[in-house]
Amino acid sequence: MADDYAALRPVTTHGFVGAQINWYQAWTGRFSFTFLYSLLALLGPATPRFIPALLLTLWFAAAVSTTYQIHSLSGENSFARVVIFAGFIIFATLETAPNVTQSLYWQTAALTHVAPFIPLSAYVGLVSRGVGKTHKHSLHKFNVAFAGTLMFLAGGLGDAYVVFQSCGLIFSLLAIEIFAGADLKSRIRGFLIVGLVGSLLALTIVVGSPGNTVRQAFFPKQFSCWEVLGVTVLYSVGFVAKLVLTHPIIFSISMVLPVLMVLRDSCHHDEPPWDRRLCIRLLLITPIAAFLLIMCCTGASVYAISVMLPERARILLSLTFVCGTVVWGRAAGEYLAGRLLAISGKSKRNISHAATMALALLIVCSLTSFFSILKLRERARSFAADWDRQDAELKMAKQSGITDVTVPQLGDFQSRIGKCASDLHLRTDPTFWINRATATYYGLRSVRAQEDVGISP
Repeated sequence: MADDYAALRPVTTHGFVGAQINWYQAWTGRFSFTFLYSLLALLGPATPRFIPALLLTLWFAAAVSTTYQIHSLSGENSFARVVIFAGFIIFATLETAPNVTQSLYWQTAALTHVAPFIPLSAYVGLVSRGVGKTHKHSLHKFNVAFAGTLMFLAGGLGDAYVVFQSCGLIFSLLAIEIFAGADLKSRIRGFLIVGLVGSLLALTIVVGSPGNTVRQAFFPKQFSCWEVLGVTVLYSVGFVAKLVLTHPIIFSISMVLPVLMVLRDSCHHDEPPWDRRLCIRLLLITPIAAFLLIMCCTGASVYAISVMLPERARILLSLTFVCGTVVWGRAAGEYLAGRLLAISGKSKRNISHAATMALALLIVCSLTSFFSILKLRERARSFAADWDRQDAELKMAKQSGITDVTVPQLGDFQSRIGKCASDLHLRTDPTFWINRATATYYGLRSVRAQEDVGISP
């Protein structure tokens, strides 16, 4: 898409290191993002086709490892359960993302909005492993230092993400200090403090970028503090309400599935594995914490650019909502398991059957989404063929010495595949920023489209 044309120019003009300085001074402080962005630009235009699969594979691997460590804390584990929950969280996040086309399939946005989930998952797994096992002092120090490094590098990938990460670590520290016992505090405090230091250092670098002023110039309207708070609450409530209303099945499964899985397992226990007070605290705190994290991300956007997070960035809000709902469902299941220890064997079998049906529903939802994506192949291939022809025409113009080129209007990719429309396509005006970025990429003086309308799907 449009921004991808701009990736190579700073590298060829200033060199790889110089490009990092140029991006920081002229556009963004996302230092980890610009490093990967420039590296992929050097590797060539073939990289976008591999990025979605690579990110999903790494995210799934990190999520499986983390889910395994979390389940190990309760003394029980099941490979099937670990894979199901890790896969479901990723599926539910992508399914409820407002614009997965841009969040995942657009390379520039994927590096900013999906890539951070990989180090985030690894960090949570590292903390869980540190809580559950006793390690040698040297290994423990290494793990703590590595946790801080992960948070620092992850924070450099996205503006909204580094705010989310920092606020999440602050909330976690407060919760641990208020509710945790002395042993748990001693095991987890170091990870959280070092992680927070790394995250705040990344936040300082990102916020301190001179390029932020350049970007904010595109959004001249500025709100007062109270206006920022009011608009943030309004946007956050609207996001949650829309997600629940437009994805009721995903919302229901994310809440009910953990409950049923816990109740099914409780058939084999004579006493509840979780303390009743812990369950009640999680039931009360989790919705508040998830909503506050959503507000923090939304508020950062309202303060910086005076609008709601772009749709491609709201995948972070989707992940927050899904994880919060799953945690709430787990706490609800543990609470109910403690209240239903004396139920009959027949009732326990009914609970087991209900959990199986929920899993079957999950499979149906996943398959439905899978086949709906496959239906887009022909439209996507049609757009790709048109784009390849335009690419060849622009390269031929450069070789022929033509400096001003007019090409057919392709429209934007999202409209072509029947998704929500976007404005990321060439215009009739050669001075439009997308046209200028395209012309620079191909070494031309100007590029314009024959007509300024998209092609209807």
